[in-house]
Amino acid sequence: MDSFNEASQVFLEWLKRSGAEISPKIELKDLRNTQAGRGVVSTQDIGEDELLFSVPRSAILSVENSILSNEIPKATLVHLGPWLSLILVMIYEYIHKDASNWATYFAVLPSEFNTLMFWSEDELAELQASAVVHKIGRQSADESFKNELIPVIKEFASVIFAGDPQAKEKAAEMESEQGMLLMHKMGSLIMAYAFDVEPAQSQKELDEEGYASEDEDEALPKGMVPMADMLNADADRNNARLFYEEATLIMKTLKPIKAGEEIFNDYGPLPRSDLLRRYGYITDNYAQYDVVEIPFDLVAQTATAANVYSEARCAYLDEHDLIEIGYDICASDPFTVQESLSPELIVVVETLLLDDDEFERLKRKGKLPKPEKITAKSAEFMHRLVQVRLQQYPTTLNQDVGTATPLTGEATSKECRYAIAKQVRIGEKKILKQTEEALEQLGRDLVSANGSAKRQAEEEEAGPGKKKRAR
Repeated sequence: MDSFNEASQVFLEWLKRSGAEISPKIELKDLRNTQAGRGVVSTQDIGEDELLFSVPRSAILSVENSILSNEIPKATLVHLGPWLSLILVMIYEYIHKDASNWATYFAVLPSEFNTLMFWSEDELAELQASAVVHKIGRQSADESFKNELIPVIKEFASVIFAGDPQAKEKAAEMESEQGMLLMHKMGSLIMAYAFDVEPAQSQKELDEEGYASEDEDEALPKGMVPMADMLNADADRNNARLFYEEATLIMKTLKPIKAGEEIFNDYGPLPRSDLLRRYGYITDNYAQYDVVEIPFDLVAQTATAANVYSEARCAYLDEHDLIEIGYDICASDPFTVQESLSPELIVVVETLLLDDDEFERLKRKGKLPKPEKITAKSAEFMHRLVQVRLQQYPTTLNQDVGTATPLTGEATSKECRYAIAKQVRIGEKKILKQTEEALEQLGRDLVSANGSAKRQAEEEEAGPGKKKRAR
């Protein structure tokens, strides 16, 4: 048995000793030949709603379960928040190696990452004008580490580096490049593998698809759930889901699974850019969730160029919480303007294009234009907006598609990242091209409809049997 599979076996034995129940119908399998690391595969046919495994809450690597939470004031951990407090705990457990209850768990977690946090400048440049480049958060993470986390590590150095006579020096070294890298690695593990650990009685409000809002998820404690994070994810083949009970977390099947099939979790409707940012890979299955962002700054610039920008109107829009950093255009099949364009973007554009009298009338009533009623003038403006957005990408869609090549097993890490970045920007450019064409057609249809309505009105005004004056 090689070291990879041996680590898997030791991990499973530890998990069972920790009180986990694992179905004899599944196995933890080496899937490195498909670039999938470890995965969970069925060894027998499994029915719907069948238990795959259960993990006691006490086995979760969390702030609550670490002995560090008894050594550091609760107020300090609360101040750090869910992310930084879990990073602190994971650093503590990691540096204590075999003394940690989760040592065998760390042995099966990745030590290298392909998330955007670890891409070089030239690799990130391949994403071109994708808004995901501005969402990586490396700088803000560094600032949080330096201003919030490291001071706590220094203050409680004798606790965190317990038994080490050089505890203070070790704490000071966390400011070094290696120390910062360790914090980023722990943060990346949380980003890719941690779950929002719901209480036994969840208070979260879910949408119609079963997902909570980002704000609600951010407020929940984070926890690393052994075995649950071994499942790979797939938007189409999702066949399992994690359920929260009072004492355990249970992974159950959502549909029957045949022997030999892989068991998949689902990350929810993430665009491939976010899949790459958070998990370090993309698949075509998530192309259905792709989005491209139209920055508000670009809206303002385009409006200024068209002499329709108004600070007063933007202030009014801001009062209604409609001024955002960016507005998404989503993939849809078949593609339609109403299905894909952000309603907020439509309202912003329509408001900027209103004539003065109409704007003042709506403002007096505290109202705004309705997003489902797009005018020809608005369609024309947004068509131009999309064209300008496309021009922000240095290469065209046709150029990218024409130079896309399939990856081979001999591809280097950099070649893989270049290829992934190209797929992300191809997805965004496809949405922009579809939007451009749809808005152009919509503009023509609205102009034609307006012309017909005007002619009909003139004919009705002329009355039956009367001829309009020649012009």
